[in-house]
Amino acid sequence: MTNSNVSATFQDAGALYDFMGHAPLDYDLHENVSLVNLGYWNGLNSFAKGHLSLSNRALFQLVCKNAGLSKNDEIVTDIGCGFGDVAIICVKDFNCPNVIGINISQFQIDKSMEKVAQMNLQHRIAIKNMSATDLQFADNSINKMISTEAAFHFDSRVDFFREAFRTLKPGGILSLADMVYNQPRSVLEKIILPPLQDGLYIPSANIYGFDEYILKIMEAGFEILDAKNITSFVRPYFRKWAFSHPVNLVLNRKISWIFSTIGFLVYPWEYIYLVAKKP
Repeated sequence: MTNSNVSATFQDAGALYDFMGHAPLDYDLHENVSLVNLGYWNGLNSFAKGHLSLSNRALFQLVCKNAGLSKNDEIVTDIGCGFGDVAIICVKDFNCPNVIGINISQFQIDKSMEKVAQMNLQHRIAIKNMSATDLQFADNSINKMISTEAAFHFDSRVDFFREAFRTLKPGGILSLADMVYNQPRSVLEKIILPPLQDGLYIPSANIYGFDEYILKIMEAGFEILDAKNITSFVRPYFRKWAFSHPVNLVLNRKISWIFSTIGFLVYPWEYIYLVAKKP
């Protein structure tokens, strides 16, 4: 497995999210959901109140529906499970009997376990401290695997693809949404990218475009069922939301971290969803 010095600031992505703590972009007070994802804004308005929450939920639903989740999936794993919201959707909306969420941020693990306990779902959802590039699951043991806006952190994403292929059962499905950072194509992008990688913990091994992304997951052994670049439904809408909610972006965040990652609102990252099958 790759073990590179990705960030001078954070040891790994878990340290980044431990540092951030409970500092979501916004809250959905009605559903006790911490809104930390960029969202899928198909048909939504960036400026409408509550639409960040709706876009987050639409993103979760997109990933889960693409996986074809159902009560027949004995074991579903949520890789990079954040605050546990997607794992809960797997159980409540798709009736999955057993969901295992993995994360390396102990802060998020603790909060996820609290939320699961509050909803009395401990018998169906387990949250574990585990690396996406070193999955502690047996070969051919997982029915479905999902990951929402996390794989760009994995060191490296190719190692995750290999582990996903190893642990999924034959016919098993990997469904994910992910951010894609292309190689810089201008002087400005070359200046912006290094501090962005440092502040957001993005390994250099993961800096490549959509086409290469497809090739790498196929090289791991997967058959691509569906793959789309959905940047037009994410980036412009989230940026409009961000610029219209500056207080939300600053609240509970460290000033030094804000300055190091401000390039996120400028760099031409892309956003994809992908569904792959282990033959």
